[in-house]
Amino acid sequence: MSRASAPCSPAAPRSADARALSAAQESLYAQIDAIGARVNPRVGCFHDGVAFPDAYLATKPRIAWVLKNAYDESDADGAPVSDGMDIRDWFCDGALAAAGKKQLFIKMALVSHCVQRGVPYRADGARDKAAVMRALQGIALVDLSKLPGGKSITDRALKAEAAHFAEVVAAQVALYQPDVLIFGNTLHLCHGLFPDVDYAHPARVYEAGGDCVLRAFCGTRRLYLEAYHPSYPASYDAYVGTLVQAVRDHSAQ
Repeated sequence: MSRASAPCSPAAPRSADARALSAAQESLYAQIDAIGARVNPRVGCFHDGVAFPDAYLATKPRIAWVLKNAYDESDADGAPVSDGMDIRDWFCDGALAAAGKKQLFIKMALVSHCVQRGVPYRADGARDKAAVMRALQGIALVDLSKLPGGKSITDRALKAEAAHFAEVVAAQVALYQPDVLIFGNTLHLCHGLFPDVDYAHPARVYEAGGDCVLRAFCGTRRLYLEAYHPSYPASYDAYVGTLVQAVRDHSAQ
C-alpha cells in the first residue's frame, strides 16, 4: 500500500532518541499495513502517531490523543479515495493552515497549546492562531482503527475494526510514553488496554452546563481523560477549558 501523495515533508529527526522513535514507528507502520492488507486490501491504512519526533520529545507533559479512525473522502461506491494517509502530511508547516479550518484540529491544538505551556484556557489568549496550530506538531495522535472511514462510525463497527489493531495501539502508547492520554469518546472501547485504569471509578468528574463533559482517571504513570470527541459541537469554554483545567488540577496534586 502506497503512502498518499504528500503536500510537504517534515525534516528528519535530529536527536538519537528521536531517530530511535522514528525507526520504531516505521516498524509499527509495517505492522499496520500488514493488518490492513489482511482486513481490507482495497484501502490504504492511516499511519498515525507522532509527526515530528523531535518536537514531541521536547514537550512536557507529552500528550497523546486517542480517537476513532481517520476520515477520508469516498468515491461513488463508498470506498476511500486515498491510498493511505500519513500524520506527517497532516501536521507539517504547509498543512497547518488547512488544519486550522477544522474544528477537530482547532480544539486539539488549543488544548495541546495550553497544556504544553502550563497556562489556563482563555478565549482571548489564543490570537496567534499559527502558534496555536503548531502545538499539533508536538503531540501523538493514535486512532483505534487504522482503516480510513466516513464522517461517523458506530461503536459496534469501530469495536470490530479496533480489535484488529489493539496490539498496535498498545505498542504505540508504550513507545510514545505520554504523560496525558486524551480520549475522544473512545476510552469505553479500549480501557482494557490500560490495566492501571479503574474505569468504574473516575478520580474526578467535570461538568459544564449540567452535563458531564469529562471524566479523569489517575493511572500509575499518567493521567487519562475521557472526553467528547473534539469534533463534538461543545463550546470551546466547556471542551477546551475543562480539559486544560483537568490537567492543571492533576499537576497541582
